[in-house]
Amino acid sequence: MKLEHLRIFDAVAMAGELAEAAAQVGRTPAAVSMTLKQIEDDLGGPLFEGGRKSRLTPLGAYVLGRVRTVISDYDGALLNIRHFARGENGLISLAAVPSAATRLVPIAFAELRKWRPHAHLELRDIDSAAVTEAVASEDADFGIAGGSPAENGPSAELLLEDPFMLVCPAGHRFAAASKPVKWSDIDPAEFIANGVCSRTSSPELSALAAQSPLMLHNTTSLLGFVAQGFGITVLPALAAPESGAFRTVPLADGSVSRRLNLLTRRGESLTPLSQALLESVREVSVRFASIFANR
Repeated sequence: MKLEHLRIFDAVAMAGELAEAAAQVGRTPAAVSMTLKQIEDDLGGPLFEGGRKSRLTPLGAYVLGRVRTVISDYDGALLNIRHFARGENGLISLAAVPSAATRLVPIAFAELRKWRPHAHLELRDIDSAAVTEAVASEDADFGIAGGSPAENGPSAELLLEDPFMLVCPAGHRFAAASKPVKWSDIDPAEFIANGVCSRTSSPELSALAAQSPLMLHNTTSLLGFVAQGFGITVLPALAAPESGAFRTVPLADGSVSRRLNLLTRRGESLTPLSQALLESVREVSVRFASIFANR
């Protein structure tokens, strides 16, 4: 029995007569009558009392309830499929390093929600290695990770070169610097090393980190020590704080940066909605790149 046959029966039951129902479904009364006969033959009993089609038999009433459920479920499923295909609804699973999760993703998702208001997002705020693993294991649709991509890992596309900035307390002498700070201007005794120092190719930064009396791997702890006056540090611009307790100052060595990559699984397409967010992340990253270039 075809879905079209069920729609015709529903139309007749609603109209109470063949002619009006036939007009609604775009068929002749004879064709509608033949369809009803086929349904009755298939079910083994009459759907209507008498020939006027104005009153359902008990079988007809039972069938009508089930038919309307089937039609509603089918139409709802088809609508959801169309929305999904157009990227209008669904769940996006994204894994990102903390700085990208804090600075890039909220803006990108806000832009997406302007024209995809039913989009849902599951965001994992994790380190680069965990981002790579989440994408590879299909726990995330795509990811944003720092550093050099693994050769056998997910496909990596350069998203943003995130320049390093000097971070100091608001009252520090560098806070009022009128020009970028040189490595030679920094006293190793007041430099607080952190995990990103070892992931650059700068010999000057490596030397500062080696002489530092403090090494902190957690950004929250690092900023706590800076706020308490223990010293100064460097961080990628996206990870640098923007509150009044800190100042971020450009470095004269503009070559020191962190590479942020978009990670996707090789040979696999994203859902339309995930692809839309990925495009939004790209657009937001271009804006940040312009801001960084003009500092």
